[in-house]
Amino acid sequence: MKVAVGVFIFFFLFFIVGWYTELIIARQAEEILTQLEKLATLVKINDPKGITAQLETINQLWVKARNVWVLLIDHHDLDRFEVALARAKAYLDNYAPVLAISEIAELKQIIYRIPDQLRLNWENIF
Repeated sequence: MKVAVGVFIFFFLFFIVGWYTELIIARQAEEILTQLEKLATLVKINDPKGITAQLETINQLWVKARNVWVLLIDHHDLDRFEVALARAKAYLDNYAPVLAISEIAELKQIIYRIPDQLRLNWENIF
């Protein structure tokens, strides 16, 4: 009986920790997506000071999220995000807003996909 209770407690704690990490990742992803939307708007209206400030905000959020995500997520997605962010910054520095908008769209897609990949559902199991 003691073993059964111990196993039940272990699985309960395992699922609680899994749910909590999923919640944290979803919240951080939503913050980054919101800031990426703001960046896209600033690029469309051509506000250089706002773009610089927004890039700094996104970078700070990314560094904070990456410290948590590096333990839980496939590194390929993290690397793809960093490369796309570097490309977007380069396009913005070289006054290529159309290319920067496409990179921002890619950044949004990468971030949008990450919580979906971690969510426990039938699609991810099989």
